[in-house]
Amino acid sequence: MSDLDDLVLSGARPTAKRLILSLLSQPNMSSLSLRQLVAWGDLLGQKPAAIRVTAGRLVQDTLLSKTARGVYTIGPAGQALRDQASAWITTLDQVRGWDGGWYCAHTGHLGKAIRRNVRARQRALRLLGFEELVAELWIRPDNLVHSAADMHMQLCRLGAEAGVIVSRSEDLQQVGMVTPLALWAVGDLNAGYLRAIEILEQSEQRLRGQGPRAVARETFVVGEHVIRQINTDPLLPSECVDVEARKRLVQAMKRYSEFCHPFWAEFLSVADLSTSPH
Repeated sequence: MSDLDDLVLSGARPTAKRLILSLLSQPNMSSLSLRQLVAWGDLLGQKPAAIRVTAGRLVQDTLLSKTARGVYTIGPAGQALRDQASAWITTLDQVRGWDGGWYCAHTGHLGKAIRRNVRARQRALRLLGFEELVAELWIRPDNLVHSAADMHMQLCRLGAEAGVIVSRSEDLQQVGMVTPLALWAVGDLNAGYLRAIEILEQSEQRLRGQGPRAVARETFVVGEHVIRQINTDPLLPSECVDVEARKRLVQAMKRYSEFCHPFWAEFLSVADLSTSPH
């Protein structure tokens, strides 16, 4: 079984929450009707009742808002999630040349008593490419266009406490310390770029000539997987990873998006004319 077949089979059923938020985070699908959401749910293994109940809960949590009766859009609490989901489009614009410096995030004073806070903090750090050098000192190469203040703001937006201390350091080398670059699994990153490019190209090739349902189903699963990979990439400098392969991956995902969205629009137009999901 190919990587593509394995991905499509294993990722065929996202949760109702993940499906709804993923769809409404698409740049060209800023609002969807309940009928359209139910059609997507049916396509990806979610029952109409699950979609309706989940949409209602997301509205209560302000992750969604209603623009009209039965029409949903991302709500105030979902803005950061939407921005993060669409960040892949401009991800390469964040990278600059590396001069050997580091961003440092100090978290030892924040404590570990509240596990929910610890999980959110570590998730935010890893989403921005940080790894733990020693206990409670997280680092990443200073090869992004952000200042320390920008990095602090992004960490907080993604769930870290405001008390996290972010600084920049020109040198982290110490006697007896393994190079900090060894914290990242560079080989896995490089292999992941090539594997994702191959998956995108194989998927588009085999979907050409198929109908909107088949295209919508597979491209949602594949696209969500690859976008998540791009959005969680640590964006390491060329001294560490194959930056050309990373660039080719982002370009391949943009082409794949251009390929699939006309089919998505066709699928949505048919869904909106279907019978009521109630």
